[in-house]
Amino acid sequence: MSGIISKEHRSVNLKNIKKYTPGFNIHDIQKKYKLKKVIKLASNENPFVSNDVLSFIKKSNHKLNLYPESNPDELHKLLADTVGHRMTRNNIILGNGSNEILEFIVRAKVDNKSEVIIPKHSFLVYEIISKLQNAKIIVTKPDNDKASENYLGINLESVIKKITKKTKLIFIANPANPTGTYIDLSKIDNFLQSLPKNTSVIIDEAYYEYLNPKINKTAVSLINKYKNLYVTRSFSKIYGLASLRVGYGISSRDNISILKNYKQPFNSNLFAQKAALLALKDFKFTRVSKENNDIARIKLTELFNRLSIDYLGTYCNFITFRAGKRSKQLFEYLLKNGVIVRPLTNYGLTDYLRVSLGTPHDNNIFIKHMKLFYSDKI
Repeated sequence: MSGIISKEHRSVNLKNIKKYTPGFNIHDIQKKYKLKKVIKLASNENPFVSNDVLSFIKKSNHKLNLYPESNPDELHKLLADTVGHRMTRNNIILGNGSNEILEFIVRAKVDNKSEVIIPKHSFLVYEIISKLQNAKIIVTKPDNDKASENYLGINLESVIKKITKKTKLIFIANPANPTGTYIDLSKIDNFLQSLPKNTSVIIDEAYYEYLNPKINKTAVSLINKYKNLYVTRSFSKIYGLASLRVGYGISSRDNISILKNYKQPFNSNLFAQKAALLALKDFKFTRVSKENNDIARIKLTELFNRLSIDYLGTYCNFITFRAGKRSKQLFEYLLKNGVIVRPLTNYGLTDYLRVSLGTPHDNNIFIKHMKLFYSDKI
């Protein structure tokens, strides 16, 4: 399959595409509010970095004049071993962040006659890359059961009802951003069983490593069963490599072979490749990162419970909480006090803010200012 884009694909109405707005950066907030110290709890980054990765980057003998490996064999093999379920290096494709893998799949599967199903409150990039292919976006209803731990998460029944002959691709983030909700693998399995064979599904597992793998099983285990399934993973979360932009996709050997037609020869750089390899091997770092995340999650949920603040699923390294009509006021108050969190208006969650789980020190600063803002509730 050729990676050339047809004329129809190029004539995209960019006015109809929402812009992805990243979280505010520390420097801009320091300058705007004349602050010496600002903490960022907005973009779901791991607050820690592996010492093995740092030691490698600090070395001075990097061969920066040479291109990186186009297909780093050792990394592909280790990724396959890490995800397990009889995957091999031929089931893996490396990307400049998992976003690039999502783009490869969309370009391979979607054109201007396609419908793409995206559950409401999903990662905005799904819509952006699909619209760049001139696809029609179908948005499904979320789970509106307030008593459910999946509240505002993905409603698979709603997705199934929206499938037509034109449906070429479905996005499912599991766990989901920004809701933090998780769907059990048995439900994913039943859902995939019900789909037409010409409808592909992406299970975005960017936050999978924050789950308990003994309880929360990965969709990678279903790849040999469903030839229309793609799973994406990221090194930007628990592995602490957000700035290096490295992610990967997992699918059948045939699917990966097709996706490689869309991949540029050197789409991941030297530092990304080596850091990913070291991070995968640093089991202690990922274990400590998860332990820190679990402790932070308990501490913040206790705070929200004490302040009678509702929050959504807590399966990731962030918590989305309901500030109601005061969400804008709270967001600006936190900014002025050197704490960056994420407003979720672009996701259709106007009453909510999202806070990433940071270091114990940064979490305590957030907690302090939350208590001051909601002093009437204490």
